[in-house]
Amino acid sequence: MLPADLRPGLRLAAALLCLVLPAAAAAEALWAEVRAPRSHELLRGPVGLTEVRGWAGTGVRGSHDVVLVIDRTASTFDVSGVDVDGDGQVGRRLAGFKQLRVVSDPGDTIQAAQLLAARRLIEKLDSSTTRMGIVTFSQTEQVLARIGTPRRSLLAALDGLPARPGPGGTYFYGALIASIKVFEQAPRDGAAGRHRSIIFLSDGLPNRPDPPAAAAKAAVRASQHARNADIRIYAFALGPEVASRPEVFLDMTRANGGELLFVEQPAEIVDFVPHMSLTRLERVELENLTASKPGRAVRLFPDGTFDGYVQLVPGENRLRVTVYGEGGGVRSLEHVVRFEQTAADNAEARRRLEALLAEIRLRTLETQLAEEVKVRRKRALARQLEIKVER
Repeated sequence: MLPADLRPGLRLAAALLCLVLPAAAAAEALWAEVRAPRSHELLRGPVGLTEVRGWAGTGVRGSHDVVLVIDRTASTFDVSGVDVDGDGQVGRRLAGFKQLRVVSDPGDTIQAAQLLAARRLIEKLDSSTTRMGIVTFSQTEQVLARIGTPRRSLLAALDGLPARPGPGGTYFYGALIASIKVFEQAPRDGAAGRHRSIIFLSDGLPNRPDPPAAAAKAAVRASQHARNADIRIYAFALGPEVASRPEVFLDMTRANGGELLFVEQPAEIVDFVPHMSLTRLERVELENLTASKPGRAVRLFPDGTFDGYVQLVPGENRLRVTVYGEGGGVRSLEHVVRFEQTAADNAEARRRLEALLAEIRLRTLETQLAEEVKVRRKRALARQLEIKVER
């Protein structure tokens, strides 16, 4: 055991190494493209504001295939301690039903938080760049949706899940192997250049196949199989139980080369999952160099797609997009458009302007939330580094 006065320094050193070294290795091969407006396009309107949309990433340019893996064991149907469904009431475990985990509001369980996080992620990802599938597990695994399933069908599959847990047991190995097979069975159109990821959500520890020690080793082997298939695992370990016994999750992500986040308050995944990064990008900035005006309400999505608004002046406008990687890399590109201002003296023009301003206000609030989530995630990572050092 280290002396108490040395522990803070060790923790700081571990934090710096964990945060700097992996990111530096992954950064510096940044790319970006603007999808709209088109280069040298002539834009007309009563107000000099236009939306800029694009796509960026680190490493090899390519689209994404993602499988969401959702824990359906009995423990996920326990209370989360948070008003997940936003009805003004926080669900609680009913007296006399401790073993059965009967709660006063099923919309406030850990399971409800997982499903809401999954729904928000599905709604955020651009179907033109990302294909998705869903696997659930308890004692056995179930393929709920295969890669390439349309967004509407993915959401319907989540809505169709029964309001009760699966049969007893926690089968990490089966869930991961089933996910690997889903990738293998994905449509081949452009599959060679696609980044493959598993987003793994669980609040428990594996216990199938019995005994638990064998289940843990099997989970690590499955993680290695995923790595051999070029599939990266993003694991979210939910609740205090896994934070107190983190070895399996640490070994899984170490064997896979993936990423791990301990979420001691499980309901926080409602924010963490939809704001995660599959691209290792830190942020995107927009600027109109001609007008010397920064972009507004710039959003960066998990798959690297982005959007935001820039202010235009009559004539030629030189726009700049700057992409920042988590490892410190920076890449900029410029894009020229022309703007011609039209009259705004009719009701339709005023209505469109009001709608545009309302959309910008809404997106600004969303970007503020994303920044708050980023701060909370860094706090969770700091706590995670403490857990690693203690182990």
